[in-house]
Amino acid sequence: MNHTVRAALAEGIRALADAKVDAPQITAQLLMAHVLGWDRVRVLSHGDEPVEGPAAEQFRALVRRSAAGEPLQYLTGEREFYGLYFLVNPAVLIPRPETEILVERTLWLARAGSLSGRLRFLDLGTGSGCIAVTLAKLLPCADGCAVDISPAAIAVAGINARRHAVSGRVRFINADLLSCFAERPIFDLIVSNPPYVAQAESESLPSPVREHEPHLALFGGATGLEIYRRLIPEAARRLRPGGHLLLEMGAGQSEAVTQMLEPAGLRVRSIDADLQGIPRCVDAERTGPRAENHG
Repeated sequence: MNHTVRAALAEGIRALADAKVDAPQITAQLLMAHVLGWDRVRVLSHGDEPVEGPAAEQFRALVRRSAAGEPLQYLTGEREFYGLYFLVNPAVLIPRPETEILVERTLWLARAGSLSGRLRFLDLGTGSGCIAVTLAKLLPCADGCAVDISPAAIAVAGINARRHAVSGRVRFINADLLSCFAERPIFDLIVSNPPYVAQAESESLPSPVREHEPHLALFGGATGLEIYRRLIPEAARRLRPGGHLLLEMGAGQSEAVTQMLEPAGLRVRSIDADLQGIPRCVDAERTGPRAENHG
């Protein structure tokens, strides 16, 4: 006998609550919406409609996977970021709200008039492409490159660029940091949310993150700072004078990261905190004579 949407949801909510999944009601509703191809509002307002056999079994299977710790975003294959929806799978990190701070600061810089002409940006460690695609989508005057060491991540980012109709303005490159670029001033903006979790902090991560998200994109070496030591001087050499490097940082890392900037010829312009007051995004300008308008 087929269940109604309401009955199937109640069963799923109980299973998720028993497994101590965060927000079991919302999680069950979003899984049901994914299975039926509805939005969440329709799930809530059409509780008396039947759930056919295959859909009911798919829903139960997703609930079991969620109860076992698999992230909701990998189950539905989608994550909202800065008002856009991105394909995500276990090849890429799930975009976080704090990374929107990095995008917000970059957009502000690009629109504030301190940079002129046609902007050229680089997104290092692009993952799903959420930063690069969002910047290209919201900055019609910009062209960019997006780099990731993972071929699988580059494939996901390319799909997201096509989804949002910016693939003609973002070039995706499988490489290790900036090794694929000549050591000369190329970019107006370099943006990165690099791997910054220390290996020693692995056990302190929530189990869904530790067990399901890609370690290559999570861990930044023994202290979590190793990636910045490579990235900052490499990036500085490829920034035009007056260009900006914007970095996301982990909790407790801002002092160590900012101390690496000045020796590389970069001057800190701002540090933005997240909603918890954690310094999360640093904006540093390449010192030296400002470049000519190259638009």
